[in-house]
Amino acid sequence: MPAMTVQEAEAQFTTIARASCEAALEKGTLEKSVEPEGFTLVMVPNADAYKDFSAAYFQPDDTYELIWETDAFSACGASMTYDLAAEAGQDSDLDVTFNAKLQRFETFQDLGEFGVSRLGYEVFEGKISSVQDLESEGSAKRTVSYGNLTEAEINILTTAVDRFLAD
Repeated sequence: MPAMTVQEAEAQFTTIARASCEAALEKGTLEKSVEPEGFTLVMVPNADAYKDFSAAYFQPDDTYELIWETDAFSACGASMTYDLAAEAGQDSDLDVTFNAKLQRFETFQDLGEFGVSRLGYEVFEGKISSVQDLESEGSAKRTVSYGNLTEAEINILTTAVDRFLAD
């Protein structure tokens, strides 16, 4: 993509963010850290929920936890920010630029006492395909895919739910 103005970047990224979250909610999503010891997040469509739960994460060797909010997913975080701002009748506080050299959208958000969020988003076929934390020392990158979850990936959810309900 060629260079674009801040307004063009914000408009395009808003469309991409909403399409990404819509795909995640309709088809399910898998977000995976590129680090070998990293985490995997999985969300199934509500129609495929397991015992009324639809999202969980796994971190090696044996950590399985439920995810309670869709904004924990890179596929939905920015979209939720836009939606909450619109509900409040305000502009989003998410600043967006497009880095033409790296071919990625970059966002900045001041989270007050929680610091700042600077993320780099790569896009494929109009949806977020990877996200990198630009504030961290390491790569802190995760890939994002939609639909076609494997049995092993769905097992992350079922294991997390079964363990949660057993407590």
